[in-house]
Amino acid sequence: MQHKPNEQFKSKLEKFVNDNFEDKFLRKNFLNRFNSWPSSKIESWKLSRLGKLSRKEISPLLPNESDFDKNIKFLKRSYSLVFYDGIYRESLSDKLPENIEISFFEIKELEEFLNKCGNQEILSHPTLNITASCAKNYLKIKIKKNFSLDLPLEIIQYGGDSKHSIHPLILVELEENSALNLIQLYKSSSALIAPLEIVKVGKNSNLEIVKIFDDSDYCHNLSLTIKIIEENSECKSFNLIKGGAFSRSENHVFLKGESSSVDLNGVYLSSDDQHHDLTSVIYHNVPNCRSSQKVRGVLNNNSSGVFQGKVVVEKNAQKSDAHQMSRVLLLSDKANSNSKPELEIYADDVICSHGATVGELDEDQIFYLLSRGLNKEKAQHIMIDAFLTEIIEDSINAIYLENIKNETILGFKKILET
Repeated sequence: MQHKPNEQFKSKLEKFVNDNFEDKFLRKNFLNRFNSWPSSKIESWKLSRLGKLSRKEISPLLPNESDFDKNIKFLKRSYSLVFYDGIYRESLSDKLPENIEISFFEIKELEEFLNKCGNQEILSHPTLNITASCAKNYLKIKIKKNFSLDLPLEIIQYGGDSKHSIHPLILVELEENSALNLIQLYKSSSALIAPLEIVKVGKNSNLEIVKIFDDSDYCHNLSLTIKIIEENSECKSFNLIKGGAFSRSENHVFLKGESSSVDLNGVYLSSDDQHHDLTSVIYHNVPNCRSSQKVRGVLNNNSSGVFQGKVVVEKNAQKSDAHQMSRVLLLSDKANSNSKPELEIYADDVICSHGATVGELDEDQIFYLLSRGLNKEKAQHIMIDAFLTEIIEDSINAIYLENIKNETILGFKKILET
């Protein structure tokens, strides 16, 4: 079942594709798979309802390709790639070392990749289909073999307005024996941002990704990332979600090579009526692979948070090691937390576990801190900081650990004030 079709949005999508692209017939292959937003009757969307989004009167934004004098880098020392209104802005971005190649790829390459992937859940995903059809260009970032970037690479997404959607599409490819630290910052002012990302990590390579979701308070962010991890490679990913009206960071990870591994950790900080969602599916396709998912959330007021983590261990994926854990603090009796860890195991020689807890701040500990002269707000601050510090330190590279800690502190200070 789907939501009642939003004919206005579908017609705007069709008009946008017809008016702006020479390859419109290829793009319509994606567009035809999108009829409406998935409803809560679809299992993977049951805990994250898109009713408000389906009622929005929005249309894709035709990017203004003029130069802008603005750069909101997160780190002082980094290379940055800037996207404004969903498209790459070379004039605002830094010059990269020659071993990083920036190019654009064609829709046929995307189709070939998805056909090889052959995953129906991905092929029917709304972000895939609306962004593949509406993205102004498809950007490829290639890290050449035997190269490690000396500084983090930032991808900054901003722009948009309250009546439009924006659709960035990025392919990040690490060739054999390469390494990259990647920061992605979402500061969109659009009604909807639907980022589609494909990440390929070649043999013996290492990728660390940090995503910070800090969009405007009316923005819906439906992020979809597809990761392919090859032999002896590692991908560590951390999401900090604190902005937007509705933010969903969804990952589909394919462990394709033996001795590959992935960590998908995250923190969400929610208040007012915000809804934040960390959803993932990890496919152990070959033996001797490892995956870990650790999520912590803090919810206040009428906010809601979701962790959906699914691990699929195929029959020949013996010696798989997969673990999931979600822990949430509720600061209000009106807040709502849903955790749904799942294991789907077809192999018999594996180590797999999952768990979830939901609780409140310990009143005895708060009383102890109050007895030491602290006010209640400061006591809560100390306890939340302790609750989050462990996962942050376990997930974040030392290069930007303090920056992420500071962003997190700003996030939970804000929710304590509301």
